Amino acid sequence: MFPFVVAAPRFFSGAIQLGELMQISSAFGQVQGALSWFVDNYSSLASWRATTDRLTSFEASFTALAPARATLAATDSAALETHDLSVALPDGAVLLAGAALHAAAGDSVLLQGPSGSGKSTLFRAFAGIWPFASGTLARPADAMFIPQRPYFPNGPLRDALAYPEVPANYTDTQLRQALADALLPHLGDQLDRFEAWSQQLSGGEQQRLAIARVLLKQPAWVFADEATSALDEAAERSVYQRLLDLVKAKHGAMVSISHGPTVAAFHNRCWELQAQPPGAPARYKLAEKRS
Repeated sequence: MFPFVVAAPRFFSGAIQLGELMQISSAFGQVQGALSWFVDNYSSLASWRATTDRLTSFEASFTALAPARATLAATDSAALETHDLSVALPDGAVLLAGAALHAAAGDSVLLQGPSGSGKSTLFRAFAGIWPFASGTLARPADAMFIPQRPYFPNGPLRDALAYPEVPANYTDTQLRQALADALLPHLGDQLDRFEAWSQQLSGGEQQRLAIARVLLKQPAWVFADEATSALDEAAERSVYQRLLDLVKAKHGAMVSISHGPTVAAFHNRCWELQAQPPGAPARYKLAEKRS
């Protein structure tokens, strides 16, 4: 058999200089690099696309809900007062309709009702952050809300305590005193400790840190949404006494949500959400009684 002889094809006529070969090689490398960018960044592009889709669908969901939103006209006042207040759920179910409330300086009001009756939702309406509420609301500007599950940013303890303000607004002495008043004196020497405080602290310590935040900022009005539910009776009594002393000294008032008798003892008025029969304008009505 005869051996096969393969001759290299000639793509170019004439001789190719070394410089031209280098230019061709460089151009090929640039083209290859440009095309490889899509392969190398495919994961990032897919993640970016997924994030964009989520944000777009999130915005579309809010846009779809927009026609169902109500308008709550809120103004600053020396007292808490509502007229024709209605509170609904996002699905349109009316929790409360036509409520008229009034609380003045010196009052301490306890809000009670069955689980799921909308107590926390009513507090959100008081805070002006619930979009499905209508009517008029007058509320003191110097007020703070304490949620049952407070938020703490990751970082130094002083940042978590002063949030949302900057800790530079307060001295170390003020920060440590607020911690001591909220029964957290052991954290007084850890102001610069960097932690994820929502994970580092127990539920009771988180609630006491939220109360320390209020004692630090000294508002005249305090709205507490089961803010001591994770505390034992003695601790609950101690911190509530400090909160009550604070609002009295500032000529303000306190409004609380709680199911326990310890907290009830610190209030002289009671608003109760009472279930209504089917066909009523709202699921609940708000009745006042002396505690």
